[in-house]
Amino acid sequence: MREKRREATIERIVERAMHLLETEGFEALTIQRLAKELDYAVGALYRYFRSKDALLVALLHRVMDRMGEDMAAGLEWIDNERAQRLASAGQPADTPLTESEGLLRLIVVSNVYVGFAQGRPTEYGLISTLIGDPREFLATEAAAPIFPALVRLQLMLTAVINDAVQAGALVKGDARERGVILWSAMQGVLQLRKLGRFGVAGVELARLVPIALRTLLLGWGATRELVDELTPRAVEISSVLNKQRAARRAQELATRTNDCSTDGSEDGSLPSDPPEADESDEVNHGTT
Repeated sequence: MREKRREATIERIVERAMHLLETEGFEALTIQRLAKELDYAVGALYRYFRSKDALLVALLHRVMDRMGEDMAAGLEWIDNERAQRLASAGQPADTPLTESEGLLRLIVVSNVYVGFAQGRPTEYGLISTLIGDPREFLATEAAAPIFPALVRLQLMLTAVINDAVQAGALVKGDARERGVILWSAMQGVLQLRKLGRFGVAGVELARLVPIALRTLLLGWGATRELVDELTPRAVEISSVLNKQRAARRAQELATRTNDCSTDGSEDGSLPSDPPEADESDEVNHGTT
């Protein structure tokens, strides 16, 4: 019960931190400000996150885990459809991927990533800020725990690209390098999303994203006809997954809110909160 209560409290802190990022931006996220938003003692927050760096690491872990879950869901959707087709045709489950199937998996994963950025702008914005901004928001040592999550995403994308090569959809090449290029291209195009508010011509994401993806795939050996044939299906799958994810997210938030109200005190404060941090606390923990 105690561990469950702690997990619920950490979840509440992380969710409020995300909300603060969304409404007021990165600079507004400080331990002191977050404590005020939650009506917690500053010292109480430090029981859960030793510094702002630790909080950012938790936020980034959350974002990358969710991104990986979305990408995995896209692949699972395709694999389930394929399993049904093979079963109906009386073919073994280990039948090699066709050229079309291999390429569809890659296009779907790419569109799921774009859908994540558009459907979760706050979480995507956190990654963009920490990666794209020249300022060092997170100390190198503190960022080390994030690397395993990054590696998992890279391995997933590398595997999908390798599968497309094995299926004959792409010519041979360094799958890891291609994954980095693909991610960088999508990231670069998505960075232009803010310009859409000003009506700048030529920066419509709905056009640029598929053009960028198509250009890369053709350069890696995919046929124009197959890319054009599979793209609408990939966009459709991504759209359905985005809607399902949004519905699950709403349910999670509703459940979490109910859990916090039943597990915590009536005023929402942390159980057994210590008194407000004094000057010595600020010296020990920093003023992040």
